[in-house]
Formats: sequence, C-alpha cells, structure tokens
Amino acid sequence: MRWLTIALLVLTLGAVWAKDYVDITIGGKFIMRLRTGVGDLTREERAQILEERLVKLLGERLTADQITLKEVRKDQQYEIHIRGQLFVTVTPADAEAAKMSVKQLAEHWLKQLRANLPPLSARPPA
Repeated sequence: MRWLTIALLVLTLGAVWAKDYVDITIGGKFIMRLRTGVGDLTREERAQILEERLVKLLGERLTADQITLKEVRKDQQYEIHIRGQLFVTVTPADAEAAKMSVKQLAEHWLKQLRANLPPLSARPPA
C-alpha cells in the first residue's frame, strides 16, 4: 500500500512538472494561456506581472474597443494595450509554442480579452 501511495505521488508530481504553460485567470475566469517567458522572466513571473497589470487596468466599464492590438514589427511582434497601457507583447516564441503565427496568436489573445474582460469590469470578481 505504501508503495502505491509513493507511485501515485511521483506520477502526480511528474504531471505538474510536465505542465508547459501558465493560465492567466481573474476571479477564477480563464483569460489566456502563456507558454513562454520573455527576456529574463520565466513564464510564471510573466503571468504574475500580467495578472497584476489586469487588476490595475480593469477598472469600471471597460469596453472591448479599449482593448487594442498594435503591430510593432511586421509579422514579428505585436502588443495588446488596455486603455492605452501596454498589457502584453506577443512574441515569435509565444507563437511558436502555441503553434500559430505571431499575428494569429495576437488576434486570438485580443479576441479572448475582448470577450472576457468587459463583463468582469462591469462586476469585478470578489
């Protein structure tokens, strides 16, 4: 019985360590998935920064048109802004990890943010 418990623990830890992404959530609501870090930041550190930015930028009555996409380098880098403030930079490494082009991933994240953030700002999570 003890051997079985140890085996299950090892399998569980292996599954946790094998996870190659971090989900960004607000009030338990899935917002987006990060698969890479950026610069010296791990994906976990990057996720924490983005969650902190979301809390500051969400505010009251956020509208979808206040979440915008800006092409920084042609087909290489995009930025998503909320209320004119940088939220996240979409990089080639992000796109490669998601098996999409940079533009496709940027548009996907933009769509997710526009669909999920305005309702949360109308009634912020507890």
